[in-house]
Parts: sequence; C-alpha cells; structure tokens
Amino acid sequence: MTKYQVEEIYSDTVVSSGTVVENDPMKAAEVAAGQKVLPRALQDHWFRVVDEEQAAVYEYSLLGPDERTDLLEWNEQSDLGPPIMGKVYGPELANEDNHFYNCPACDQPVDQRDFRQVFWHEVPGHEPLEPKPEAKVIEFPKRK
Repeated sequence: MTKYQVEEIYSDTVVSSGTVVENDPMKAAEVAAGQKVLPRALQDHWFRVVDEEQAAVYEYSLLGPDERTDLLEWNEQSDLGPPIMGKVYGPELANEDNHFYNCPACDQPVDQRDFRQVFWHEVPGHEPLEPKPEAKVIEFPKRK
C-alpha cells in the first residue's frame, strides 16, 4: 500500500487535503471523493493525487455529478441537526441580548451560544437561516 497526498480542488483553490493509504492513486482519489473518478479532462472540480515516494502527480475528476451533500443548500436550522451549545467563560453576561450579534453578511441575529449558527454564518456567501414553523424553540434557563 502506498501513502498518497490527495487534494480536492475547485478551479485553482484547494478546498480540502488529506493523506490516503491505498493500492493505486485512482483508488486514493475515490476514497477522498466518496465516489468513482476518471482521469481529469479540464474540469473545474478535480482531485490531485501526489505519490511523494515516486515523485508522481495524478489528476482525476468525478465520474458523474457530485453525490455528496452540498452544505450551502442547507438554509434551515433544523438542517444543521441538534444544537451544539457553548458555555460562557469568564464574567457572566449582563443580559440575554449580550449573547447575540448581527451577521455582517446577512444581518441576521446569531445566538453565540449555538455553535451551529456561529459556524453557519462564518461560511462566505451563506443565506440567512430560516427556522421551520414546526421547529421546537429551545428555552435557555435563566441564570441566577
């Protein structure tokens, strides 16, 4: 088995990188892509596989459409799963309003105690999160 460095690339930007141990470079690209690949034919979305021991570089593209979940298509809090609650460290905040800030990109209030919201609003080009009407509102206990 060979150790390959695999990079996922959109246009000229590396969006992910990792090490894969496999029998051949195409299998290493398929592990990183999560689906079948073919040798690259000038696609914008592709995978570079580097075998450092042999000083060889291979390029692959997806066989069909990308079957992985596109996180930018998610735009509801319920799409993000259950809340990931944070804790306040240091002095207690004076009131409930101090837990929120307005996102500079979409101007939506963001609850800093829910890391899902914080992470969502860090993605460039995101849409505002829309809560589902049937979504359960989580009440935070008041601090004494």
